[in-house]
Amino acid sequence: MTFEETANSTVRTAMDQGREAADKAAQAVKEGYDAAQQFVKDKGFDLDLREFVRREPWLAIAAAFAVGYFAARIVRRIS
Repeated sequence: MTFEETANSTVRTAMDQGREAADKAAQAVKEGYDAAQQFVKDKGFDLDLREFVRREPWLAIAAAFAVGYFAARIVRRIS
């Protein structure tokens, strides 16, 4: 096996592992979103996200940051 073939194989393996980690992270985020949505329904809240963002833009930005932070931690832990 030549150096080029070895390098290509290593890159393909790394890409496959990256895709798998991204898929797992996407699934974890989806499950978290579904769980949060179910919680809101169970508690009887009528949450219009667009209206909330219009009323509280800084809180919405902070929430988006927090979700991104925890998603990154999940991805880091999975990989």
